[in-house]
Amino acid sequence: MLQPWLRCAGKPMAMAAVTAGRAVEAPGRPAPAAAPATQVPWSAPPQQRLRQRAEVRRPAWAAVAAPVGLSWALCCSHRRGRRSPRACRRAAIALAARGSDEEVLAVASEAARAAGRIIAKKIGAEVVKTKAFAADLLTEVDGECEEVIRATVRQAFPEHGFLGEETAGTPEATAEQLKVPGWLWVVDPIDGTTNFAAGQPLSAVSIGVSRDGILRVGVIYDPFRDELFSAIVGKGTHLNGKAIRVSQGIKNLEHAVIASGAPPNPKSAAPCFRAMSLLAPPRTRTIRILGSAAVNFAWVACGRLDAWFEPDLNAWDSAAGALLVREAGGRVTDCLGIEYVLGTRPVCASNGAVHAELLGVIAEAGATNLDM
Repeated sequence: MLQPWLRCAGKPMAMAAVTAGRAVEAPGRPAPAAAPATQVPWSAPPQQRLRQRAEVRRPAWAAVAAPVGLSWALCCSHRRGRRSPRACRRAAIALAARGSDEEVLAVASEAARAAGRIIAKKIGAEVVKTKAFAADLLTEVDGECEEVIRATVRQAFPEHGFLGEETAGTPEATAEQLKVPGWLWVVDPIDGTTNFAAGQPLSAVSIGVSRDGILRVGVIYDPFRDELFSAIVGKGTHLNGKAIRVSQGIKNLEHAVIASGAPPNPKSAAPCFRAMSLLAPPRTRTIRILGSAAVNFAWVACGRLDAWFEPDLNAWDSAAGALLVREAGGRVTDCLGIEYVLGTRPVCASNGAVHAELLGVIAEAGATNLDM
């Protein structure tokens, strides 16, 4: 009988060989465990479906070596060299602690689409109240979509933190929550509520996911065009599964399409309008106000816009979009040129080529921050 530490070594003869998705019984070992009687249904969380696809059937004697839910092949692959069972267990536990960016992306995409279906169905919903400013609207659908997203996240990742626009506390409490270690989902269930309430199909779901303050996954879903923009740190940005890049041919403001916002806070809106007055043609090709930070970020990421800026954004407005633009080859900073981090409020995102020139105009307009 082989010593235990050889169970993770490179292909010992007495170890069950896994070929063509079947475990072949080896001499001196118990028969392989039976395959699950049923497949995980499509209604199950995507995390569970992904794990089933990744799971390699393993011998019964190995059943206790890997933490629940983790693939034996991932934590004990013979291709990774000779490891003791203890080392395999440590590696598996470390993998579980890190989590999988791909699994997070799958859940974020499912949650965004679920909320998006509600948005598309209920566009034009009645405004139930205003927030701190008269132009900052809230509908019942905002809360409904946030709860759908929250429930989807909780089912897949019950230990992850959640910061949603509709249930966020004070700015001070929000800032503290952004500093908490671990996974944090930063969510705007309807980015562009004013457009949504007015029946204008220009809103999006925005979901950014960070770990220890570093953005790992971003998803923006436009339900009216069925466009899912997604990014994983270090793996680029995709639109409905196809890789995208920021605009490549625009090198100066004269030929650039620039967007800004018209935020409900007058102290934020005034700097935007001052800067836009300086950016009017012929200084740029044109200026746009889309009414959705998420759509602005997504459109910079895919090249429909060359840049956009706003001097005072909340974390849920920018978390997903900042990652999308960076992974698409663009640049995201504050309005002074300091690189964006989660929680940065003045934001300028561009294709990179026009960034310095745009920052110069923003400074000229005195629009690097909200008015005091």
